[in-house]
Amino acid sequence: MSTTSRALEVQKSKRNGEPGMNKSRVEAITDGIIAIAATIMVLELGIPAASNWTGLLEIRHTFLAYVISFFMIYIVWSMHHDLFRKAERISRRTFMVNGVWIFVLTLVPFTTAWVGSAPYAFLPEFLYALNLLLWSAAFQWLDYQIRQDNPGAERDSSTTFKSRLMMYGGYALCMVLSFVKPELSIYVIGISTVVLFIWTFAGGKRDQKRE
Repeated sequence: MSTTSRALEVQKSKRNGEPGMNKSRVEAITDGIIAIAATIMVLELGIPAASNWTGLLEIRHTFLAYVISFFMIYIVWSMHHDLFRKAERISRRTFMVNGVWIFVLTLVPFTTAWVGSAPYAFLPEFLYALNLLLWSAAFQWLDYQIRQDNPGAERDSSTTFKSRLMMYGGYALCMVLSFVKPELSIYVIGISTVVLFIWTFAGGKRDQKRE
């Protein structure tokens, strides 16, 4: 790093009133917690009571909830990686916001297991959709804070008004459905996850073409 670059970094740190955090360590602990959350979910999946198709059918809601949550974690992990890739500086405030995002993430295995075991109940379905909604909102907050730390960083494409409206609207719809038809909520979230997966993959293809 040149003397000029160091001076600019020092000025930026002084302007923010705090030293930067070690970016690699923040990413490392985040990746570790994400891996643990995914592992906990598969351990909660359980084994069918009967060793036949009927037994497998009985845990279909549990398995569906697991598949949805796994792909949500996988997709958002990729988005989180892209988010930190554009950041040259991580402030303590960003570190704390990232902690909030991780905290909401660690609740996903709990809500996933609950909605899988009680697909026709209001509260599990409602809390599952609320969990995903808060998780998405925390990610948007994290993107905002990273851009505050790095004024030259571009806004993440997943935090645009259009993409957020579709995501938040889907989760809000599921929360409403949980009052009247709880079992439909998980299927709506499943469809939303498929759309998000395709959208993320297509976005990756577009980025490769630009490069």
